[in-house]
Amino acid sequence: MSRGELTFVSGAPRANHTGAVVLLRKDNMYRLVPQHILWGEELASSFGYSVTTADLNSDGKTEIGGAVYVFLNPFGNWEYARPIRLNGTYDSMFGLTVNNVGDLDRDGYDDIAVGAPFDGDGKVFIYRGSSSGIHTKPAQILDGVDEGVKRFGYSISGGLDIDGNLYPDLAVGSLGDKMVLYRSHPVIHVTRDVFVEPQQYIDLEQHNCKGRDGVCVEVKVCFTFTAYPESYSPDITLVLLFEADTERRKLGLPHRVSFLGRSAQEAEYTHTDELELKGQRHPACRSATFQLHENIRDKLRPISLTITHTIKPPVFSSDTHPVERHTLPPVLSVATSNTLHSEVNFLREGCGDDKICQSNLKFTYQFGTRPITSDLFTPLPKDDEEVAVFSLTDQRSVVLEVTVTNMPSDPLHPEEDGDDAHAAQLVVTLPDTLSYSGFRGQQVVCQANQNGSQAECELGNPLKRDATLKFYIILSTSAITIETTELTVNLLLATISEQPDLAPVTAVAKVIIELPLAVSGQLFFSGAVKGESAMETLDDVGTALEFEFTVTNTGPSLQTLGSAFLNIMWPHELSNGKWLLYPTALHFQGHPETHCTPHTSLNPRKFSHSSPSEDQPKATAKRKGRSHPEEEGHVMNKGSLGRTTPAVAASERRKSLKLDCVLGSARCVLFQCPLHSFSGSAVLKIQGRLWNSTFLEEFPSVSALELLVRANITVKSSIKHLVLRDSAAQVPVMIYPEIGLTAQYWIPWWWILIAILAGILCGFFKRTERRPQYETEYYRAHMHAQPSECGFFRRVQYEDKVPQYHAVKIPRQDRPQFHQSQQKAGILQKKEWATHWSDGTS
Repeated sequence: MSRGELTFVSGAPRANHTGAVVLLRKDNMYRLVPQHILWGEELASSFGYSVTTADLNSDGKTEIGGAVYVFLNPFGNWEYARPIRLNGTYDSMFGLTVNNVGDLDRDGYDDIAVGAPFDGDGKVFIYRGSSSGIHTKPAQILDGVDEGVKRFGYSISGGLDIDGNLYPDLAVGSLGDKMVLYRSHPVIHVTRDVFVEPQQYIDLEQHNCKGRDGVCVEVKVCFTFTAYPESYSPDITLVLLFEADTERRKLGLPHRVSFLGRSAQEAEYTHTDELELKGQRHPACRSATFQLHENIRDKLRPISLTITHTIKPPVFSSDTHPVERHTLPPVLSVATSNTLHSEVNFLREGCGDDKICQSNLKFTYQFGTRPITSDLFTPLPKDDEEVAVFSLTDQRSVVLEVTVTNMPSDPLHPEEDGDDAHAAQLVVTLPDTLSYSGFRGQQVVCQANQNGSQAECELGNPLKRDATLKFYIILSTSAITIETTELTVNLLLATISEQPDLAPVTAVAKVIIELPLAVSGQLFFSGAVKGESAMETLDDVGTALEFEFTVTNTGPSLQTLGSAFLNIMWPHELSNGKWLLYPTALHFQGHPETHCTPHTSLNPRKFSHSSPSEDQPKATAKRKGRSHPEEEGHVMNKGSLGRTTPAVAASERRKSLKLDCVLGSARCVLFQCPLHSFSGSAVLKIQGRLWNSTFLEEFPSVSALELLVRANITVKSSIKHLVLRDSAAQVPVMIYPEIGLTAQYWIPWWWILIAILAGILCGFFKRTERRPQYETEYYRAHMHAQPSECGFFRRVQYEDKVPQYHAVKIPRQDRPQFHQSQQKAGILQKKEWATHWSDGTS
């Protein structure tokens, strides 16, 4: 194992149950004594079953191989030896035979062969030696299938030159009665050089093609070869294959060149030629020219070239001598690849003095909408976290506004970056819920794949320094479902300029589901006071009302969203128990199967829709406290009024009031209507009556009343992003006394003047304990004229409270304002009802 020293190598495959290899030397007594022991690694691995020695790295020292373990000789210090393990397939008996087969390719390093007789029909692996020890990848694999031999590789013998061509041959045995002899081919080692014109770069402005217009590049490659021995110098023919834009085509991108002079069967980017070499060390060259396509976009990424050479097989004729026919032709050495790589660069404009383009692409985005026929972009609203909110209504597309800039990051040092961005593009990757629909913008071209899940937008080649580009990507939302809670769009800027910090950005927008609700209304009232006990028909109650509540659903059926309900807060009475709006009927238009609750609150007094005939029973349901307890069929007169608490204090009269259940000024009954599976819109109609008696009795001096009917939608659903737009609404019912009463109830001015003068003369006036809180110009006051001390009016005594009154409607034909002959200029228009009142005296 050392120069000038004899060492014996012996395998001990059963030693210590793992196997071992023992290095032996002779001592002074000529006895073999162990010098070093190499132990196996695995139990029952039979390490050392077969061993051989070879100088793999040509250092003059012999290495050991056994059972796919190769130990490089560490200058005789075997305790520092670390094996190189060669692995075979499972149960192949790889390493059953290991043999030194000599220097098969005559490169100066010994080679080894490893048998694996149970790998299929058997295989032999050839491993080449090298300066580093051994190539772990086999240079050649001999298979028994090709030879029709079973258990091929059970034995190996090499290192002998059988045919006398100075290359060692190989014999492989088997467990059968066959063996195979392999003769070694002479091996040639090829060297080559490549030259490109123009030498430095391609200038697209310089048209240099000979005899034609365009930009051309000439590629020249030169070859020579050596072989062992020096006397071996055959004439060989190399087949050359030129390929251009190889790296770009590996990326699936289109090529940018066309070779001139190629055959019709060849692709544009390839060219094939032959080169004859006249013996060893006689160089020969061949050239190929390609032309660049017009208007290429990628002007920064270099054009890669590959030149592959192979030896053309000899062709024998019938006159060929038998000795020449049986002479093995040369083969190429596997030590050197037969493919040569090179590249041609473009002249890089806008890249600064260092000719290195360092761009600084940045972009911003925002979601929004944009009409097809308009350039107006409307951003989507944002929530408290500044995240865009997309409403799932009838919107069928969403627009992504993108603004791209290429500015220097430091204006004080613009040379550091911000150079032209060559082949700049934005790659848009979409989720399943979105698909590419189109784009709008100048200087931008976007193309999508077949299913619209990804789009590439070309931003410019190059996108110049200090450039700003704004464009719009239109996305279809037809695939969004009610389970969709957000929209995510991945955006990635790309350029072949130098900018390593480009990373994908995810644009996010929340998705909500909206259910719109819109209602409105305005009503008037008028009529005579009639006691509740005297009412028999709905016409007796008061003015008929009808409310319409429209629920619009532009999305999927509500049944898919959950259980939805339309709730109506119906102000049916005052806080003192008197009727306000008397509900009579309720139904969904076009949805007769929908029933609202409680149905018992509809027409609880069972009033008929017309005056009942004599044989119809009268309503027997009674309710206390709704209006004054006047006698049935009679209008209240003086002295018949009870003393109930008025709904409006005296100080609040002649003002505008609001009756609202939320404020407590009215009481509501809640009608709840289920919204089952429907799409489009549904209309809920509620009929009712203004209880005229209550308004005339409780609010005689109020100039206007606002009565609020509220509605809202509630949904019981597992969908967390369900939002009810306009889900709460209110219908303001404005109630005004009808203008009509005028001069019929006007007191002559001279009556008042005489009464005042008489009072002054006689000194009979006495201050009342409290002034009545009403104005006579609005009401017809019934006064009792009796002789006083001066023969005029008797003093009137008032109770210490607001007088009780009751309004009666004046028939239209009795109103003097409708008689043209009685019209007088300047007379005030008065309310159409007069008030009976009493001062508490009999």
